[in-house]
Amino acid sequence: MNKRNVIRWLCLLVALGCFGYIFYYNYQKNRTDEDFSKLASVADKIDYSADNEAIVTEVKPEGSSSARKLFVLKQYRQIYKKNRNFIGWINIPDTKINYPVMKSQNGNGEYYLNHNFNQEEDRNGTLFMDDACDVIKPSENWLIYGHNMASGNMFGELDNYKSKSFWEKHKTLQFDTIYETGKYAVMFAFQSHVFTEAEVAFKYYQFIEPASEVEFNSGMAEMKASSFYDTGVSAVYGDRLLILSTCDYDEANGRFVVVCVRKDT
Repeated sequence: MNKRNVIRWLCLLVALGCFGYIFYYNYQKNRTDEDFSKLASVADKIDYSADNEAIVTEVKPEGSSSARKLFVLKQYRQIYKKNRNFIGWINIPDTKINYPVMKSQNGNGEYYLNHNFNQEEDRNGTLFMDDACDVIKPSENWLIYGHNMASGNMFGELDNYKSKSFWEKHKTLQFDTIYETGKYAVMFAFQSHVFTEAEVAFKYYQFIEPASEVEFNSGMAEMKASSFYDTGVSAVYGDRLLILSTCDYDEANGRFVVVCVRKDT
């Protein structure tokens, strides 16, 4: 085989590899879209003819001899039965962001980084909550991660919040845990990155349990100073914050972050 034929075969193999990748990428995207569309239809409509028996979680606070009961909301019971790692649902109206939120119970906090709701390997992953967060206790703040997919899936549209005009049309979002509904107002939108352990800096991904009002106010000031624009929305110590995080490609290990405060209580 002469050199020219070798080059032709190599080009053919590269082309086949590219076509194979594109086919697999589109297959996973379409499968993801279909799966989440089905789940969304279940969440949007309570089927009273289905087996909707109450699902109860009993929580015993420290120092208490009695347990309190948390009931899974009716609209989420069927989804919860499909996967017990399901802990909530997020919806930003008029965007693709209308997904279940997961939290691995097996100690692998990033399991859903590359697995879908059905626990199949999937490069889209699924939105998931940080291991340090807790919807049962609950923790002070909640942090949700998701891929910034070019297709717009997962948090692929989250960075639209870099634009104030987008925020003006999407000032609020819905995040329900499986136990209660919640409406949130968007407060900050900023870029950050993953710091080394040695770096002294405000690390938004550690802002889950502020130890004091001083620490809370300090973190709020850092985020406000970094925000692309002033929303006029504020929070005080004790308010629940919802932090949404995705990759940002303007720098190495970059992150784009949207911080919201609960406003329906």
